[in-house]
Amino acid sequence: MQVCPHCGRQNPDEEAYCYSCGHILPSALADAERGTTSLLSDGLYDTLEPRRRWGTAYFDRQSKLRLHFRDSDAVMILDVDREIILGRAHSEPSVPLPDVDLSPHGALEKGVSRNHLALMRDHDTVVVSDMGSANSTYLNGQRLMPYEPRILRDNDELRLGRLVIRVSFT
Repeated sequence: MQVCPHCGRQNPDEEAYCYSCGHILPSALADAERGTTSLLSDGLYDTLEPRRRWGTAYFDRQSKLRLHFRDSDAVMILDVDREIILGRAHSEPSVPLPDVDLSPHGALEKGVSRNHLALMRDHDTVVVSDMGSANSTYLNGQRLMPYEPRILRDNDELRLGRLVIRVSFT
């Protein structure tokens, strides 16, 4: 028999909790302490970088985004160290210009908004967010809700209106 440290009642040895007050019993505490994970302190894996695989979301500090525009050989390389807005150039004075102008890729004809999509670094990932565009943004065929961030992965496909872009990490 074991005694509850909280109320002093006797309990069978195989019980984990006191039948009277519900407090955890000493035998259960000993079992829990034996099952805890110990911390590794050898430092053996501290300097290893994760290996990139197809479809990975890992985007390290040296990585760049490679945008390949469908139906053309055009490629654009972007450093993502801050928020980057993709859209099309315009002359509207009250609307800020995008950081990346997609006009040379048929943005106006394909329904790209002036400020269509935001790319942001979030630790070791890149996050995309539709900026309330008129013709929506799709990530791998799924429509993004406006201003809802989604993680971008290597080899994902973005569609801004009808402008399709394959994104890869380099």
